[in-house]
Amino acid sequence: MAQYFTTYTDGSEQHIPADKVHFETDEDQYVFTTNGEPTAYAPRVGVLSIVRMPEPSQSKAVTG
Repeated sequence: MAQYFTTYTDGSEQHIPADKVHFETDEDQYVFTTNGEPTAYAPRVGVLSIVRMPEPSQSKAVTG
């Protein structure tokens, strides 16, 4: 499952675990979903950025 790092215009931050995120135009909000079900919401007003973080299983170890 992906982790989304959400930054708000007031300087606060939130990590949201979800499979996907999309913008719902009718409700004017971002909807985070897991297995097709909504798990979190973020209003459009106040969201500065949403960044999908790499999944741990996709990270590579550095050896040297």
